[in-house]
Amino acid sequence: MRAHNRGFLVVFLASACLSTLPAAVKIGLTVGSAGPLQLLAPRMILGSGLIGLYLLLRRSGVILIDRRGRSSAALAGALNLMSLLFFYWSLGRIDAGIGMLVFATYPALLLGVLALCGETIARLDWIRLGMALLGIALVSDLTGDVDLLGILLAATCAIFYALYMFVIHARLVAYPATSAAFWVTGTMGILAYVLLPLEAPREALSSVGWGVVLWSAIIGTAIARVATIQGVRLLGGGQTALLMPIEAVMSLGWVALLLGERLSPTQWLGAGTIIGAVALAPARRIQLDRRARHHTASGAGAATETARHRPRSAEPSRLQDPGTH
Repeated sequence: MRAHNRGFLVVFLASACLSTLPAAVKIGLTVGSAGPLQLLAPRMILGSGLIGLYLLLRRSGVILIDRRGRSSAALAGALNLMSLLFFYWSLGRIDAGIGMLVFATYPALLLGVLALCGETIARLDWIRLGMALLGIALVSDLTGDVDLLGILLAATCAIFYALYMFVIHARLVAYPATSAAFWVTGTMGILAYVLLPLEAPREALSSVGWGVVLWSAIIGTAIARVATIQGVRLLGGGQTALLMPIEAVMSLGWVALLLGERLSPTQWLGAGTIIGAVALAPARRIQLDRRARHHTASGAGAATETARHRPRSAEPSRLQDPGTH
């Protein structure tokens, strides 16, 4: 299977896993009466432990990485922890589906950062981005009463997540995805436990809370983070970000099933627009492949033309010993 096809598959897997988290976290915060750090700290420690165990069982797995990799993973972990904290806080004020859809605007921020850093953003990418943002606006359907603080918290989550994706794109793609995920997740768990005393005292986690922690650790952390980092390695940060809005659409199904949240016709139109933006990803790959073939053909033609006009004196004589050249 070609690298970009594997990239599409692992990003879809990451999106499917992450799409279950808004509903699960909302249940943990409301039914389980847990605090954000109460859910995050054990989730990240367990997730990191699962990834580490997998690396130990795989004889070819590598846990230790160099100092640059560890420092980059620590930075990425800190940014991702902040994004999750803001997301959890937002779910205390707005519906899980709306929070997820506001968060899904992070590709716009990431593409902006990549453009500022000199990466070329193709016209088709901007079209896909515009479709995704339009779809998110339609799905949000903010025509009624809106908790602006909740929306602002979700938007701040998107900012931190865009920076997290940029760090992975710029500094962690050179390392094995599983190893990078181990260090990123471990950093998040340690920082979450350091911050835990700052949270208002609560009762011990209930069985519902622990169920959310286990689900989040296995599905939303161990599997999703390895898949996300691998997707960035195979597709790049910009292309991965443009595929991830499908996560927002899938999350709507989960919140409808588990929390009873329903979509209006306008929101369904927005969901279809987001799916259309994601469906253009293969067209982007075809565009890149054609461009690569064109450059290859142009290079070959130039080489042939140069050889045709090369002076005869520059050609090796058939009577000379080839070993002298």
